[in-house]
Amino acid sequence: MSYRIPLPAGGRTDALDIVEPNSTAVQRFIRRNGLGAYETPTAAALLAVCETHDPGFVMYEVGANMGLYGALAASMFSPRQVHAFEPAPTAAAVVERIAKRNRLPLEAHRLALSDRDGTADLYLSPVSDASNSLVEGFRSTDRKIVVPTSTIDQIVTATGDHPDVLKIDVETHERAVLDGGRHTIEHDRPSIIVEVLRRKGHDHGHEISEFFDGLGYACYELSAEPDWVAHERVRGSGTVDRDWLLVPGELPADFAERWTLWRGRLLECTVDTNPRVPVLASVRAAHLRGGWREVAAAAGRFVRRQGDDDA
Repeated sequence: MSYRIPLPAGGRTDALDIVEPNSTAVQRFIRRNGLGAYETPTAAALLAVCETHDPGFVMYEVGANMGLYGALAASMFSPRQVHAFEPAPTAAAVVERIAKRNRLPLEAHRLALSDRDGTADLYLSPVSDASNSLVEGFRSTDRKIVVPTSTIDQIVTATGDHPDVLKIDVETHERAVLDGGRHTIEHDRPSIIVEVLRRKGHDHGHEISEFFDGLGYACYELSAEPDWVAHERVRGSGTVDRDWLLVPGELPADFAERWTLWRGRLLECTVDTNPRVPVLASVRAAHLRGGWREVAAAAGRFVRRQGDDDA
């Protein structure tokens, strides 16, 4: 099916077909809440960063899930190439379908990026397909699959595509991804958006900050209202404000203004601007996810939303 969500004004196109709005957790969130409700500070930062590099930039989205950020960059701007890395087969297939349907310069890679070439266990989260991880114990699960792994440095060598923008979200495996891209980061000095978590009492910001020691990167916390004060080190969060923007040197003087503008445009992409999904398609997708129990849960969510709208 086709499901075209509106994109923020000011880009190269005004809509993105996410194909099947029930396949992944991110797609379902956007269908229920609108694009503007999904990680708004991070999305605004990515758009502002891509705008500063446009046209002809290269982006790597590591831990892509449905490939939302790569698809946004490829739809809104004029990159030379976007590479999306997603090891979970179902989510990677969604990335491929979105790229093909929208005719985007986006290549999906069915592999995980890490600090070595080979294979690894991907632990499948029972909570959400957006929280699968190469790190055992990130979620309590007895389900795992073996996936191929590579490194940023190896991908750059193989493709010749040196990234201007890196977006990394791999559920506490971020340091390994950075280690696998050390040569690229030191020499190409891309802008980087990275998730930094605090899990089970451990602040993963320490190991990420250690990686960037001496590289001359400034760190900015992507909170709901960033102060745009440069930090020397990042810190992890277990709830909100988990993403950080790291840039070589200083931000452009007008970056905060650009971010504010993109945030405002994103917030206009509400659930009310989304198309409606046929009821039969929603029922079928819910049944595939969890049988009739999930169908009942989905119906309950719909009824509650209707009640909220009528209140």
